[in-house]
Amino acid sequence: MKFNVEVDLTPEELRRFMGLPDVQGFQQHMLERFTENLQASQDQREEFVKNMFAGAMAPWQGFFSLLSGAGGNRPDR
Repeated sequence: MKFNVEVDLTPEELRRFMGLPDVQGFQQHMLERFTENLQASQDQREEFVKNMFAGAMAPWQGFFSLLSGAGGNRPDR
């Protein structure tokens, strides 16, 4: 036996149903800060982008160093 149930909900209704917090205010605040930082001078903008992506790339740095042979402890073949 098979049952199909179709539910038509907005994202807001689903969020409330699941008991998740409303983070729209926080998202708006972070978007405003992000926009302000991008509109800063060129030097500050470059530093901001470097810092923003440094955390995102940290898990991959070890992987890339192994691929390039810079890891130092690559097994011999």
